[in-house]
Amino acid sequence: MTAVLTWRFLAEFARRPLNVALLIVVPLVFVTVSAGTLAEFAELLGGRAGAARIQGATAAWAAAFLSGVVGYFHVAGTRGPDRRLAEAGSATRAVVAARLGSALGLAAVAVVAALLALLLRADTTELGRAGVATAMAAATYLGVGAVVGALVRSELNGSLVIIFIWMIDVFFGPAMGGTDAAITRVFPTHFPTLVLIDPGSEHAAPLSTWTAALIWTGGGLAVALLSLLVTTRPTRLPRTAPTAGRRLEAGLRAAWQEYRRNTALWVLLVGLPVLFITLSMAVTPDDPAPVELREAGETSLTVLSMVDVHGAVMVPITVAFLAGLAGLFVAIGSSEADRRLVVAGFRTREVLGARLGIIALAAVVVSAVALGVTAAGFQPRSWSAFALGTVATALTYAMIGVVVGPLVGRLGGLYLMFLLPFLDVGLAQNVMFDAAPPAWAAWLPAHGAVRILIDGAFTPGFDELGGLALALLWLLLTTAAAAAVFARLTAARRM
Repeated sequence: MTAVLTWRFLAEFARRPLNVALLIVVPLVFVTVSAGTLAEFAELLGGRAGAARIQGATAAWAAAFLSGVVGYFHVAGTRGPDRRLAEAGSATRAVVAARLGSALGLAAVAVVAALLALLLRADTTELGRAGVATAMAAATYLGVGAVVGALVRSELNGSLVIIFIWMIDVFFGPAMGGTDAAITRVFPTHFPTLVLIDPGSEHAAPLSTWTAALIWTGGGLAVALLSLLVTTRPTRLPRTAPTAGRRLEAGLRAAWQEYRRNTALWVLLVGLPVLFITLSMAVTPDDPAPVELREAGETSLTVLSMVDVHGAVMVPITVAFLAGLAGLFVAIGSSEADRRLVVAGFRTREVLGARLGIIALAAVVVSAVALGVTAAGFQPRSWSAFALGTVATALTYAMIGVVVGPLVGRLGGLYLMFLLPFLDVGLAQNVMFDAAPPAWAAWLPAHGAVRILIDGAFTPGFDELGGLALALLWLLLTTAAAAAVFARLTAARRM
């Protein structure tokens, strides 16, 4: 029975071929594109592991994130169907074993794809050790995702928690800054990363680094199994009553009440920018960083403090991730209710206005928090331009999330909303890595908004009319696309 159920669960995942493609493409792109850049970034932050080994660690990080997402959705996204399977006569143990087996199979796909990307890089060495470390990191994060899935029912909240854990784990772990702080030893990939970059480390004394990494791996699999057992056990599911409203005002009120009650969502939307931006600025060395700036029509290369540059660029990175996820999950989570509202007599534009209003509010809240946190350690030369670039980035990626979610689903959408902001804002537009963005960055959604933000951060005048026009164009295009997708969804079942 277990083998049959495992096959059915894998076939269920493969019903969306894009999910399978993204499970392979995301680690390939992440490792291939970011390995060299993250190695340079680690050196800037004081990392001592060596470029080759840090590039190898990117495979473990990519596989860990994807496995965490798989673990989360295998618990949070399937608890209802799995309970019904158990109640219908399938043994709980068989259902759990099948879920865990299918999760391990999907995590293995991510591991192989990440290692393939390493193999394609000519400067990669020690592929065998990288493979072991990557597999251990993936298994550990499978447990992280499963625990989050058991504790957090909201898919948006759960996804934010996993992304937060992963970012803290990667950017403050042993590969980036080389810190010996004891707190880093509880990070999920701390010891698997040490296996790759420093297998002789004494961080795990009296145990060896390899032994500690294997204990974390076994622990990850054990908590994944326990989480599945707890959430699959047959229980009586509570009934929920639908909410009602009238027209746009009532729709906005109902949507606001729905998400206002989600306290964890607002804690995450406020807390993540505070922690991530503050910690990023705290660990950045005060070294010189060249940045290309335009002032009074003249372009010049200006040397700035890396602390200030990092403080500025962390703002659009943070808001792009969080606003994109808000757009993704609000659109997906409300699609069925919105269809019923349209069938009941609401106009599509009224329902659309209510949903987009809540999404825009989340984007503005995230932007305001990020700006407030940044103000504690960095003062832009022009707050108005800096804030404009921040809000434009957040709103654009919020609309992208609305488009992506209904088209590719929760899992595929989460993969894309992890990859797109990372490639666009985190790499292409990041002036910490290049004084001026590469030519291909001009084709990405955040290019104009980040140009405005950097201009406001480091120059007193405003010289980015072109960036403003580009940012508005992207915002209009993504909003129009979001409206079209939303109209298609709400009209899909209207009789």
